[in-house]
Amino acid sequence: MEEAGGLRDKAGMSIDTREELIDALVEASEVEHGVLLQYLFAAYSLKKRADEGLGPVQQEKVRRWAGALLSVARQEMAHLGCVCNLMSAIGGAPRLGRPNFPQPADRYYPFDFRLRPYGDEALYQFILFELPEGEPPPEPPGARVGRAGDVVPDPLAYEFLGELYGKIRHGFEVIAERELFIGPRFAQDTDDWSNRFSLRLVTDRRTALAAIDAIVLEGEGAPESRTPSHYATFLALRKALAAEPFEPARPVAWDPRTRSHPDAPDAGTLITEPRTVRVAELANSVYRSMLMMLLQYYSFGGESPAQRDALRMGLRNLMSGVFRPLAEVLTELPVAPDATGGTAGAPFEIYAEVQIATQPANRWPILLERLDSAADAASKLGTELPRLAFLGESLRWLGHNLRGVA
Repeated sequence: MEEAGGLRDKAGMSIDTREELIDALVEASEVEHGVLLQYLFAAYSLKKRADEGLGPVQQEKVRRWAGALLSVARQEMAHLGCVCNLMSAIGGAPRLGRPNFPQPADRYYPFDFRLRPYGDEALYQFILFELPEGEPPPEPPGARVGRAGDVVPDPLAYEFLGELYGKIRHGFEVIAERELFIGPRFAQDTDDWSNRFSLRLVTDRRTALAAIDAIVLEGEGAPESRTPSHYATFLALRKALAAEPFEPARPVAWDPRTRSHPDAPDAGTLITEPRTVRVAELANSVYRSMLMMLLQYYSFGGESPAQRDALRMGLRNLMSGVFRPLAEVLTELPVAPDATGGTAGAPFEIYAEVQIATQPANRWPILLERLDSAADAASKLGTELPRLAFLGESLRWLGHNLRGVA
């Protein structure tokens, strides 16, 4: 895919070929992925305890705010799954790659992609992500965040998520239905992962449009009522924060990273405290394993129902039982040895392109090797950070379960 910064100099595209539709769905996958991580980063940054300066009322408020953000993040995860289904239905391959953080507006996307702790700056950016077309943006916290305005695909331009999905919807409407839907139904994910994580089978124009409309409705709400929607949730969270100003987040640095990345040359916050680097690298390793499992799940290679069930359950356990504790611990570890610069957070770094083997039999040993290495690293860190002591065992238990079906 061409860099979005170069694509958005021109008029927006009208999608009317399979290639253009696949390119737009690749963009949607990257955006949903990146937005999801920003919501998680803000949620994990929130304080939890009285010894962090929160009174009982504030603790309850912060608990509710974290719950609201994590609920939106779960829905974004389902949106990403729906995009994978849309891609599979028309013969495309799932896309779980993305550029590293930070990304300023117009390099890849029409809005900033930054890992920010919970606060007014983060909530303002989240509102812009979900802003319905025609709705005026709210008052910014400070300096306004910048936004952009038949052999090869036409350039793709959009300002908000809903506008991107509107273009994708147009493609599904105008491309001949009989020619478009060539993907196998069995490759799609239709399982209900939880009561807040349901996916739609896409088999024809009607089901494709229904899936797209559901994504937009959850993000923007309906014109006659924005509630409930991600947009309304973020407006309410920002209003609640302004009503009783206090510092709900830990002193988490923006855009933490363990190294420089060619696709993100802008300065982030380099983590230099040795132990924090080790924890951040472990979090990145677990995150990569999660992406590999998702890619295997959505790149159907003949896995049995038992294998797909094991992947799905393993992903849930890896996300909530391993990655989340790592991310939360990082928000209390210093960025620098002298404790200046605040604390770290999960960097969500991608050191190299995430790939899985084309031969299904080879996918399992590669994944299991990664989980074994992460388990060893977690066990070593557990001797210094007691909260992480159980993560090594959790990773070994997960590997054991996957070996049983590999």
